[in-house]
Amino acid sequence: MTINLVSPPAQLAVLLPEARDFLKISHMDEDALIASYIRAATVACEQFTGRKLIGQQWQILLNDWGSGEIQIALSPILSVDRVEVWVAGVFQEIIPTDYLLDRAGFQARILPAPGYQWPDPERDVDGIRITLSAGFGPDHNAVPEDIRLGLLHWIAAAYDTDGGQSVMMAERLWQPYRRVAL
Repeated sequence: MTINLVSPPAQLAVLLPEARDFLKISHMDEDALIASYIRAATVACEQFTGRKLIGQQWQILLNDWGSGEIQIALSPILSVDRVEVWVAGVFQEIIPTDYLLDRAGFQARILPAPGYQWPDPERDVDGIRITLSAGFGPDHNAVPEDIRLGLLHWIAAAYDTDGGQSVMMAERLWQPYRRVAL
């Protein structure tokens, strides 16, 4: 399985003015630095929680259907945009009524609809292509407030180099969203 980013988020999870206000900075001289901290905080949060924050499009490439149930490592899933299989020398789309998206469990999964059989890909490598969107929503307003507050604390730790206290606060705020496999 290969997972590739197709379209990154259209905006940051925390806006620059919000970060400036949180840091009590009134000038714009350090906007580039603060924006880099916002991006770094987002990566740290996504790695800590196992969730994507802002809507982004991903593509999963598979060699076969495995047991018939496709486990999706990304979370939360906004939509399955396309499921395609290599047949007759091209990728052919499987219509959405032929599969189901199950988001109820720990890990989302795609299943064939009742009575439908996945077609076998006619090539051995990357013969199945699934395009999907993951994240809490399309913009910063969709990200839960406590995650955004945690991002601001993480940014403060990077900006002030106070280190531990603000990062610990960020992780405490992110903890309820953490996906941990048992």
